[in-house]
Amino acid sequence: MRFLAIFLVILSLPVFLFSQTGPAGVGTSATNVFWLKADAGTSSSVNATPISSWNDASGNGMNVAQTVAVQQPSFAANVINGFPAIQFDNNGASGQNDKMLGPDSPILDNTAGYTFFTVSRPQNFGDARVLVSKRTTVSVDQSFMLFYYTSNKFYVDIQTTNDRYATNTVYTVNNNYLIDVVYDGTLTSANRSKTYNEQALDITATETSSFVPDNASPIIIGTTDASDPRPYGGYISEIIIYRQALTTAPKIIVDNYLSAKYNIALSANDKYTGDNPGNGNYDREVAGIGKESTGSNPSFSASISGGLTVSSNSGLDNGDYILAGHASLANYQTTVDIGGISGPNPARWLRIWYADVTNTSTTINTNVEFDMSDGGVGTVALGPTNNYVLLFRASQTGNWTEVATANTITGDRIIFNNFVFIDDGYYTIGTKNYNVSPLPINLVSFEANRILDKVALSWTTFGEKENDKFIIQKTKNGLDFEEVVVVPGAGTNSALIKYNQTDYAPYEGVSYYRLAHVSKSGKIDYSQLVAVDFYTTKDGSIKAYCDMNGKAGVSFVDLDGDMVVTVNDLDGKLLHTEIITNISNDIFYPLKLSPVSGMYIISARQADKVYSQKIIIK
Repeated sequence: MRFLAIFLVILSLPVFLFSQTGPAGVGTSATNVFWLKADAGTSSSVNATPISSWNDASGNGMNVAQTVAVQQPSFAANVINGFPAIQFDNNGASGQNDKMLGPDSPILDNTAGYTFFTVSRPQNFGDARVLVSKRTTVSVDQSFMLFYYTSNKFYVDIQTTNDRYATNTVYTVNNNYLIDVVYDGTLTSANRSKTYNEQALDITATETSSFVPDNASPIIIGTTDASDPRPYGGYISEIIIYRQALTTAPKIIVDNYLSAKYNIALSANDKYTGDNPGNGNYDREVAGIGKESTGSNPSFSASISGGLTVSSNSGLDNGDYILAGHASLANYQTTVDIGGISGPNPARWLRIWYADVTNTSTTINTNVEFDMSDGGVGTVALGPTNNYVLLFRASQTGNWTEVATANTITGDRIIFNNFVFIDDGYYTIGTKNYNVSPLPINLVSFEANRILDKVALSWTTFGEKENDKFIIQKTKNGLDFEEVVVVPGAGTNSALIKYNQTDYAPYEGVSYYRLAHVSKSGKIDYSQLVAVDFYTTKDGSIKAYCDMNGKAGVSFVDLDGDMVVTVNDLDGKLLHTEIITNISNDIFYPLKLSPVSGMYIISARQADKVYSQKIIIK
């Protein structure tokens, strides 16, 4: 947990206890029963690395996995609008097609309604190319199947294959698609199933089943069923399943979230312009409230929006929407770009949201909340309520306007009651005096790097408050920690302070360091763990270097056999793995990767021996 000197955020009066936590703030884990997104929950986030698991983000634990190496799809970085995807390799050989399987659960069927959202980029067409299915085999315990099939169209099965139908749209390879399917068993059979492309209705189809029973079958990504060798060839970025037919407003909100995130233009009901380049590409964690005659989505939670909650009190009429998204991966207190904020020591959150307001008549009265922990800045005690202000400006630059003063602080949340959204623009939270807010420390950075036979430890703070001391700790297993060194803190100080220490006796192998901050009141906060790879050479050695063409590689001294070679960055993150067979000494083996310039650790493993060396790539 990062303990940043940030000031803020937000609320949670009883009205927020039921804030929506599903994608874009639509639904909860009770209705959003399955949610895979390639930018979270994968066993690896290293480009071109096979993944063995992909965790469900819905909160229901419907994780999918693949233990057979040749059937594992790969993580692919920066595929659609800078976001990753999972690539399925189109290998149709028996026992080799990529697929991932999850558990059976009645939460995935046993329902009279479904809404599916899929984001994919097909690279191959032909026989059934499945995005997601739940069945044992053809029409056996079959709840649903969504797939590309003949004539390059998209097909849908709901409860057996008896009413299978295809879209009117013909799809092409290497294009990105946002395809939705809605099944509503309460409607007449001729109107029960609908498929949409980028929010536009493509087809309404007949479905004779009014209810999908509790089918005993796994959920599957990438093929029709567990034993079918037919592969999906292409990328999958996101799959969302609700166990209900969403009404119009919630469905529009989810589609706007996916449209912004993946830069897939909507053909209808585009309610969010913050993702446009002219507005700064505020593509991340878009969430919204809205209402149509068929129903509404009255709130969204800070947990899915990067720290912001909006809940309507009144004035949310048919056709009204407020959608908000941000553009910042990091978040912390900043004293840069604070023009217009009053007070002796003003500061604001780095993270800014673009809010797009669609208001048809009555002004929309809301409660607005900023949440410290959901905003990624740790948990600290907050200062006086009237110190915090809601900030707005109409453009990406210029002075801020204080449009509201906080009413309530609950825990690490700050709430602005009865705020009226009128204008599109940029919103964040500010403090008039960060010194009087009890924010013990703002940790700007913490690093642990191997230097020869030692580990260099460094960290930087900005704005310490009642800071007693720091304790550096290390661990091998993430559970048992050993104290490395204790360093006095600076008490109360608003300057930028840099600290440096050294661990002269590091563990062998991969270990982890963290920084504990202890306030004068005795409260302890911890930084995130930083990994260090510290293997020592035994009975031979390796040489890691770049050849004349700048290609990184390795050679071996007094070694033979096969080697598993890995490349890690200095934070311990695995970037690349490959096997070199039948090695010969003093032969340069170029590695099949193209890292950016920087410093890396190359390790070669053979049985119980590990050989490691740092390399600088320019």
